[in-house]
This record gives sequence, C-alpha cells and structure tokens, in this order.
Amino acid sequence: MRCTVSQIVLVVGIAGLLDVTSAAAATLRQNSAQCCASLEKLFAKITFSPTNQQNLYQQSTLSYFNVPDRLDPTCVVAPTSTQEVSQIVALLSNRSCRFAIKSGGHIIPVGAAGIQDGVTIDLSSMKSVTLSQDKSTAAVQPGAKWIDVYNTLDPLGYAIPGGRAGDVGVGGLTTGGEILARWGLKHSLIDRLTSKGGNSFFAARYGFVCDNVKNFEVVLGSGRIVNANAGTNSDLFQALKGGSNNLGLVTRFDIVAFPQGSIWGGEANYNITKREQLQPHLKALVDFTNNVAQDPFGSLILVWTYLTETKQFSFMNLYEYTKPVQDPKIFPPAFKEFSPSSAVGPPATNTLRNSNLSSLTAELDAPKDLRAERGGNILGLDRNQENDILFLLNLSWADAKSDKDARKLADDTMNAISRYARSVGGLKDFIYLNYADRNQDPLGGYGPANVAKLKAASKKYDPGQVFQKLVPGGFKLNGKGVTS
Repeated sequence: MRCTVSQIVLVVGIAGLLDVTSAAAATLRQNSAQCCASLEKLFAKITFSPTNQQNLYQQSTLSYFNVPDRLDPTCVVAPTSTQEVSQIVALLSNRSCRFAIKSGGHIIPVGAAGIQDGVTIDLSSMKSVTLSQDKSTAAVQPGAKWIDVYNTLDPLGYAIPGGRAGDVGVGGLTTGGEILARWGLKHSLIDRLTSKGGNSFFAARYGFVCDNVKNFEVVLGSGRIVNANAGTNSDLFQALKGGSNNLGLVTRFDIVAFPQGSIWGGEANYNITKREQLQPHLKALVDFTNNVAQDPFGSLILVWTYLTETKQFSFMNLYEYTKPVQDPKIFPPAFKEFSPSSAVGPPATNTLRNSNLSSLTAELDAPKDLRAERGGNILGLDRNQENDILFLLNLSWADAKSDKDARKLADDTMNAISRYARSVGGLKDFIYLNYADRNQDPLGGYGPANVAKLKAASKKYDPGQVFQKLVPGGFKLNGKGVTS
C-alpha cells in the first residue's frame, strides 16, 4: 500500500451559533443552569461558572486557539480522573444536558469543542504521560498537549507518533478532531501542502497517530468505562480511529512507543518573486511523495503565506528527517530535490539542525499498509491506491465584520481548486477531518461501508445516542456539520 492521504480541505474560523428560537433558547439555558447546579453540588472544586471560580472559568473559555471558539458555556467542569469523567457523563446523560468536550481546543470549526449555553467538559487537568515498564507503549491522557508528551519521552530516548505542533491536544488529534499545526497570522492566507496527511513526522513509518493506539480507555454515554483494543470491543476500537466525538469520551490512549534519537529538521524560507519559481518546489514535492517508500524517515510541508497588510507572499518549507544526519547543513537523500544545489535553490534563511521532538514541535507552534496490521481504522483510505497530496487553505482575520467576505473568498478559492482537480482526475472523496470546514462532511468521505460501521458502533455502544443528541458539536453521523 502506498501513501494515500488526499483531499483539498478548507479550514476557516467563522463565528456561528446554533439557530434556535428564543423560546427554545430559554429552555436550553434553564436546563443547562439546572445541570450546572447539580455539577456544582457534586463536584464543587472542579466546576466553574461566571459566578463560581470565575477566574478558572475564564482560563478555560479563553484557552481556545480560534477566537470565535471562545463561547460562553453555562459552566465548565474539569475532571481529574476517569472515574470523575464517568460520573459527570452519567449525570449529564441522565438529565439530558447538552455538553461539549475540550482537549487542547485547537479544532477550528466553532462549537466542535465548546458550547454556548451548555456544559463544557475541559480535560486539561488529565494530562499525564507514562512510559510502560517494558517501554513498548506510552499511556497518555487526553488533556495532555503534544509538547507534554515529548518533554516526558525525549529525555528517555523514546517517542510516539504524534502532532507536529506542541501546543495541540492529544485527544482531538488522535480521534480525528483537531488541527495539527498553527500559524497565528493576522489577515493571512495560508496554503499548506503535505504529502502524508498532516499528522506525524513518523507517518511514513508508522501510519496515522490513530493506527498506533493499542488500547482506548473510553467512557460511554451511560457513564460505563470500557477498554477497546484488538481483542476487546474490537469494533469500537476500529471506529474510534477517525470517529471523533461520536462514540464516547476517551480518557486514556495507550500508544506504541519506540526508541528515538535526534531528528534533523526545521524551517527553510525562500525568496520567491515569480510564479515560475514555484514550479521546482511543486515538482520536488511530487518527487518526494513518490519516493516515500524508499526513504520513510522524511516529512515535508510547504507553507505559502500571503499577508494582505503588506501585500507580500512568503514561502517556507518545513523539513523533518526522523534520524540525525552527520552534517546538518547537508540535506538528507529524501530531500535531494530540495537541496541547495537543486532547481529549488538555497533557502534565504533556515533553522535546520539536529534536535529533538520537543524543540521541533515548539518551533512549528503511509507507504506500508499499517492500518490492517493494527486493528484497522475507519478512514477508508484503503480504497486509494495512489500517492496523493493533502491541501489546506487557512484564512484568518481580525474582526467579525469581515466574516462574509472571508467566507466568500475561501469558498470561491476552494471551489476553483476543486473544479480543476476534478477535471484532471485528481479530486478524491477523502476529507481529512482535522482540517475540515464546518460545511464539509469528512465522515461521509470515509465511504459508505465505513460510515455503516460507525453507525453500527454508535448504536451498540451508545444506544441512548448521547454523543449524537447531547453533544451537538463536531461532525456527526447524520452528515451535519459543526454547531454550537
């Protein structure tokens, strides 16, 4: 099986709230207030609201990466253990309380990890990272950020496949619901190309992050705690690998660990003033993608940025090679088409060096079919037998007055690119959920057979449909996009 991650994807932060009548909204607020009163009674120390531990409430609600995601839940509850999560979910389920689940808070569509007039379960207090005694797996709680993981494992000489930006949360990324990397630029247009699905420096060797989960500890909609792995609840195990927040609340990921030394990589910035200067970069990207199987240690992202304030473009390539090179100034063979002596030419500036995951992911603030070997995932990429490119368009702007114009620009751009890709037979059904826009249907892109598996797992493990009805945010199994 060759590298098969593909789709043109739009990520754009647009404020949007659940459209309800004033009467319905009043009912929602009243019910949420009652739910929060119950939580404050049972979990006084870990329940925050505008009138109870306001500083901790604001600390949670203001911690989202995307400003429009900073909604106003009726209260926030921050569990510290799986048992507390179980009790909280059982209470919310029994009382029909609407709630959201927040890990790192990096998913872009508004309402996917937050809620207006409801309860937010903030998992940021559950962030332990523990390497097993035999060093074969790392147990990671969902509230950890990837920098926490790497800061723990780097000194031990071990790693796990994970996010390329340290500030991103473990929970959403691993189940398929968080954006992986960020560039916080005002008024910017960011086109990002990546050859391996945007999820790990180790994707060519180990597959998606979700493919490396050996076991999920999950709280179901009833509050029951179960484990899902290749031998126990194997259908849930597969469905959680791309199922996002549709099946349960994962409270621990046991992820494959492996020895890891230094990594070569960093940023390389190029002075490009003419359109034709981009062609060598695109040709080199295709060459890199087609040769991943011959050298699976490489990872590559092309970042093209346009700043409207200065009307200038910038071009940055992010190179990572997951083993050290003797001379950091010499590009590894995987990047021979990007070497200074190639048609791409030398970068104007760069930070290329031998370093570790903690350093490289802080800076950034599958050829082999690994899916079947590790219990399978639900993404549907086994239908694709070609090497493909993942495309992400990211717009950011300063004020809500520009929402309509930004949305039109984004839609027009993506529609034009999609039309061209379709005309040359290059547009694929798969939409990477971590990069998807609220109006897209990434779950549908998994294919009918996998959507059927997701729905079957949902009915089996969540018969009350708690995560469909009471957790309105995220991409749901009925094909509707994100709401808050």
